[in-house]
Amino acid sequence: MHVDGGLEGAGSGGAKTQRRVLVNALSAVLGGGVTVATRLVREIAVNHPHLQIVLVCSFDEVAEHGYPGNVEVVYRPDLIPRLPRWRWEQRAQPGFAKTHAIDVILQLGGYLCFGTAIPQVAVWQNPNVFTPPGIPRPLSEELLVRAQRIVQGWSMRRSADNIFLTAKSIEMASRYWDMNTVPNRVVHSGVELVSGDPRASAPLSNRENFALAVGSTYVHKNYEAMIDAMAHYTEHREDGLRLEIMGGGPNPDYFASLQKRIDGHGIADRVQLLGARPLEEVHQRMQQARAYLVTSRLETFGLTLFEAMSNGLPVVASNATCHPEVGGNAAVYCDPQNPADIAEKLAQIVDDKALAETYRERGFARLENFTWSNSATGYVAALEAAQAVSSR
Repeated sequence: MHVDGGLEGAGSGGAKTQRRVLVNALSAVLGGGVTVATRLVREIAVNHPHLQIVLVCSFDEVAEHGYPGNVEVVYRPDLIPRLPRWRWEQRAQPGFAKTHAIDVILQLGGYLCFGTAIPQVAVWQNPNVFTPPGIPRPLSEELLVRAQRIVQGWSMRRSADNIFLTAKSIEMASRYWDMNTVPNRVVHSGVELVSGDPRASAPLSNRENFALAVGSTYVHKNYEAMIDAMAHYTEHREDGLRLEIMGGGPNPDYFASLQKRIDGHGIADRVQLLGARPLEEVHQRMQQARAYLVTSRLETFGLTLFEAMSNGLPVVASNATCHPEVGGNAAVYCDPQNPADIAEKLAQIVDDKALAETYRERGFARLENFTWSNSATGYVAALEAAQAVSSR
């Protein structure tokens, strides 16, 4: 691992024997962004050895993932804060790319570097940018999102290609931009199978009496409705089902408001807000839960849905985002604005053991459609097309 520097013989004055890709993963510091960065880079490197990858990252979990020899990791923890990261991306990245003799840049955070002529492919994972009016946020965050939208529009128009994780994401983007004039493609993320054969996961009959939800505590995750649904569930049922919510976030005030909501309903004994937990513990609890719950109003993909399926969990998911696209017939869908409907769909899974087993099996089958190998192939196709266009 290097703090900065280039590969031997690969600088601007050296001969290049491989095409060189700069992967900017500085924005990968939470949840799905970290998963995409680590799994994708590894899969591209393994299956496409003709590419030499320079991975720039700020988060230790990304830096220490363990990559093949054709990946050089440039670890910059000093660039975790947003402003230093943006400064590096716009001021230092052009020189860095030139020094490292980069042929094409993959911007996992989406936003382009405007100071280089090197072709770039932008990946749009951040659902905050697509958040429609009506979802309350602090003014500072709202102004930031508006600024991000402006820069995203500039970036998409100047990118050699734009990758979206779902067709639903492109539909959401079309609220703000004419997507017919912007180069774009859908590349689904892969799914990391937690334990070799998912069907070897613990049977539902041996599981504890709790449902699980996992995800960073952002407003668009809609945990308020989930908590209200559990209050409704508890009021109308006596089966003792609990809910564990695992996930931290950048806004401690919002996290505190969720705990206050739980306390206000008087269900602190039934709903636990556990904060960020180690990945191993998350997967362990997925092996022990009897249902998985996700009520987001907005997602660009939803990796945890598949992590739950790979751990043998029947899933109750929001019908208002990309989940029906990626989940297909392998999930029970609920109205995320209606706590009573969320509670009813959860009760169906709890009460009907045959139905729960049906969705568990459908989840296993659905996983086969989403591999990191397929995802890497899509990304490499975009990179190669971008370089081909730039060299015409």
